[in-house]
Amino acid sequence: MVERKDVTKGNVDEGNGAVISARGLGKEFNGIWALKGVDLSLERGETLGVIGPNGAGKTTLIRVLTGQISPSSGEIHCEGKVVDPARLGFRMRIGLVPQEASFYGRLTARENLALLARLYGLAGEEAAARTDELLQWSGLLEHSRRQVRFFSRGMQQRLSLAMGLVHRPEIVFLDEPTSGLDPEARSAVWELILRLQEEGRTVFMTTHNMEEADHICTRLAILVKGEIREQGTPQRIKSLLGTDRVELRLSEERQGELEELCSSLGIYWKKEGEAYVLTGVDLPEKLPAIISRLAVGLRDMHYREVTLEDAFLRFMREVEG
Repeated sequence: MVERKDVTKGNVDEGNGAVISARGLGKEFNGIWALKGVDLSLERGETLGVIGPNGAGKTTLIRVLTGQISPSSGEIHCEGKVVDPARLGFRMRIGLVPQEASFYGRLTARENLALLARLYGLAGEEAAARTDELLQWSGLLEHSRRQVRFFSRGMQQRLSLAMGLVHRPEIVFLDEPTSGLDPEARSAVWELILRLQEEGRTVFMTTHNMEEADHICTRLAILVKGEIREQGTPQRIKSLLGTDRVELRLSEERQGELEELCSSLGIYWKKEGEAYVLTGVDLPEKLPAIISRLAVGLRDMHYREVTLEDAFLRFMREVEG
């Protein structure tokens, strides 16, 4: 599999050098604010992932940034200048792959791409060459003469990615690009997104899949109830929780003691079934104190590194709590 580029960006800057940035972006629907003062920058060549729970405003954010709907407040900048994303000049610079695939099911993959190429102003040999190039890129060349309605969901999504690239956009927007895909199809789509990184394209994507966000994205923004609550590299987001996770199983009479001990040591804990899951900064240094105190009642212990999902779930509990 293609490896993710090593891009280590920290917190978002004030938009200097950003290819696209949102400043105070808001969107209201019938008195309800789906976006509330979003500040966000997309740097050239990075893959920015927006993660958050259902209803957080992720799709609304993409729709505003790509000119499908107008913001209720705030501004969108492109390379430091205020822009209207609905204008043709801006939209020719971006590619959009929506969550729901958009193609003609009774046309073949080749016909869908050729039609879109003509709509973008390509003609004759140029349109045919671009169609062949994208069929090869997406791994669909051998299926190019099949009607798309007979494609698997994964093949349809690969075609959607190819269609979003017909006009060679500088920036590609992906809305939940692997939603509903099985592991094999998801891996194939990841391969294509990572290939976009290799080509130096700028990618903005939303996702619910924490493994995807960790594996694909060079920077993340957590969107909760229309507001950006945290930003940084996947590693930085995980480091807020610490880099270690320990699962313990104790006799029932020692569980209350464990909870008190964790609180005194500044260790975050939660119950998952019969196990206690411990996470926190400097956990390995604090673990001997726990083991020595609870050795008699300790039945099992398992260690692994913290995942992005661990960090996200704790973050959401703190936000909602």
